[in-house]
This record gives sequence, structure tokens and C-alpha cells, in this order.
Amino acid sequence: MFSKASFERDCANHSSKRVLQQMLPAGWRFAHQTALDLISQIEHLAWDDRADKLDAYFTRQADGMLGSKRMGAMVGAQLSSMSDATELPTPSDQAATFATWCRAVTTGVMIDLEKRLEIEEPTQALTYLVARDWHFARSAAAWVAENGMAPIAEAMKSLPGYAIVLLATSPNDTAERFLARDAFWEAVQTKT
Repeated sequence: MFSKASFERDCANHSSKRVLQQMLPAGWRFAHQTALDLISQIEHLAWDDRADKLDAYFTRQADGMLGSKRMGAMVGAQLSSMSDATELPTPSDQAATFATWCRAVTTGVMIDLEKRLEIEEPTQALTYLVARDWHFARSAAAWVAENGMAPIAEAMKSLPGYAIVLLATSPNDTAERFLARDAFWEAVQTKT
């Protein structure tokens, strides 16, 4: 098990800037500014409101980086029906770039914002699962072991941006991918 003291010591030695320099060597400056902007928007909010703001960010990023055709391909539409498929990067490359970016920015936000590991809400656990820091991942895994995935699945039903990030992150035919896909479709149906 990990220790709170170890996490606090690591947080003191890490900053979003340093972490983003390692995760995104070519784009860390823009990612760092994005993380700082997100922090200023969410630092005084409750977790459900934080998740809504992060979800809106993920959705905007998906629109910009993937577009509706690629998102459709990720969640199950047929890419072969796209007439310009040969001119676009493969969905897996584009999805990987999108997931790497969103997860890195989330990690930067969480490292600068969250100095504790105790998870209180499903949206916090979901955010920790998206982050690419092992402290957050282990904390989320411990929370899931105690509470199960159902609360996270329920929270994700209103957070399509998170679902897209998890879809882009998860390999084909995993439980996480099916969970994210179903949550994405339910969120889309609820919002339309």
C-alpha cells in the first residue's frame, strides 16, 4: 500500500510543470498553461462541479482533436464509411494523442490542486482514474475495490467527455471500454 507521507513528499517534489515536461516534451508549455487555467476554474468547486468543468474541457478537446467522425468511430460507428479515411491519421493514433493530452493535463491539474488522496465522491475517483500519476491511480483503485465500479459508471452517464477519454485510453474489448461506451451513449441521449 502507498503512504500518505510518501504522496505528500512526492507532491512537494513535483509540480505540474515538471510532470508535464516529462509527459509532453513538445507541448508542455501549452499543457501547463491549460492546467493552470483549469485550476483557476475549479479550485473552489465541489467535486461534482469540478467534474462538470473537466468534462466540458474533455469534450472540447475531443471535438477539436478528433472531430465528430473520429469520435463516432471510437464509440462504434464504421470508420470505413468515411470517404476521406485515407487522408486522416488512423483512429488509434489520433485517439492516443487525444488521450495522452487529456490525461497529462488532468495529471497536472491534480498534482497542483489535490494534495490529498482520500476519495470522497465517484467523480473524484473517476478523475483520479483519468490522471496518469500512480498515486492517484492507486487511490482510485482502492476506492473502487471498496465501492465497486457502479458509482463511477453512474457518474459517467452524465459526463461524456470522461467517457471519450476512457474510450481513447482503453484497448478494444475491455470492461472499461464497454463501460465507457455505454456511459457515453447514455450521456449523449440524455443531453439531446
